[in-house]
Amino acid sequence: MTTQSITEEITIKTTNEADSTLAAKTISKTLILTLAAVFAISPFAIDSYLPAMPSMAAAMQVDISMVSVTVSLYILGMAVGQLIGGPLSDRRGRRFVMMLGLLIFAAGSVLLTTSSSIETLWLWRFIQAAGGGMAVVGVPAIIRDISSGKESAKLFSLIALIMMIAPSIAPTVGTLILSMSGWQWIFYFLAVIAVIVIALVMLFIPTLSERTKKTLSTTQPDSKSSGLRSVFRQKNALGFMFAQAFAYSVMMTFLTNASMIYMEIFGVSAAHFSMLFIANICGLVIINRLNTLLLRWYEPATLLKCFLLLQVGGGLILIASVFIAPDLLYFAVAGFVISIAANGGIMANASACFLKYYAFNAGSASAVLGAMQYAVGAAVSAFAAVISSGKMLPVVLVMLLSSAAALVSAVSADKKSRN
Repeated sequence: MTTQSITEEITIKTTNEADSTLAAKTISKTLILTLAAVFAISPFAIDSYLPAMPSMAAAMQVDISMVSVTVSLYILGMAVGQLIGGPLSDRRGRRFVMMLGLLIFAAGSVLLTTSSSIETLWLWRFIQAAGGGMAVVGVPAIIRDISSGKESAKLFSLIALIMMIAPSIAPTVGTLILSMSGWQWIFYFLAVIAVIVIALVMLFIPTLSERTKKTLSTTQPDSKSSGLRSVFRQKNALGFMFAQAFAYSVMMTFLTNASMIYMEIFGVSAAHFSMLFIANICGLVIINRLNTLLLRWYEPATLLKCFLLLQVGGGLILIASVFIAPDLLYFAVAGFVISIAANGGIMANASACFLKYYAFNAGSASAVLGAMQYAVGAAVSAFAAVISSGKMLPVVLVMLLSSAAALVSAVSADKKSRN
């Protein structure tokens, strides 16, 4: 299915009648591609420089593990940037904050090329990530501004599908750049990409009309209903937030421990490992497209629970593989692919279910959702890595418990929303 045919299916049902300029028309392909570009720039920034880590470590005369810290720093910076950018976008507008965040990202990328010590590398990497977080938080907020329910879930699915391309090709792009020049040019390349995305935002992200601004100024709730703290007052929504965070933890736990499990425990080669990794991406794409199809007939909350059940099923297969056939590689592969692929339907529906409660402060809500997702994902995956001790059982047990926690959270939130 092409991007154009998908966009033709998605009609805006504006939840905030103030923004009449965006209501009752098909969402343009250029807007969707722009949102996807903003959303994809951070995963591309995480993966594109991975092949350059040994060169960077040698240049700064440190162990490669010190350079690897920049991955965790980027996740932390993303969370901080979202917490800053979300509330700011509620007050100043999505377009302004997106452009500001991308500008900071570009500046951080250029500054990274000047790093002569590991400490300065860490600093500029954090700045780059904070800018990326400020920009990316506007994407779910805009989707919430212009759509709701099934339409939001369809948009989240489409954005996720497009952005899956970024992490899959980023290491290849980084390797190509590294083969022609120094590691600094990877970050110059990221800065150029950010500038191009700024141009796309300027061209295709709409601004609020004067009529809309006036309407919003007269209908905006008081301070108790805005800002980061206001997000937690919507008790019915929090279960969907935790469902997304724990489901994302399943993916992060796999990513953190995949090489250890496949290459050390099962002894597969690097080439074989790459093929097994691609199987997860294929699964994500298949479930993503299936979710968009099913949204024609089912509500996002219903599909969220179904895909979480699928993820729990994948976790049970993994536990069974450890006890029944610990040496059978493809028994475990089936469990991993099912567990990871389920996120192709979970993330879009969880985001849609959560954000429907936030009409006036979607920016703040998006910030809390993103920060919670990254914080829980990082904590759970790090815990799994620490307790694994080179064994598969602790890792898959953490994955199963995380998916079970996500399912319980979603079921509880859905029950509350129906009462």
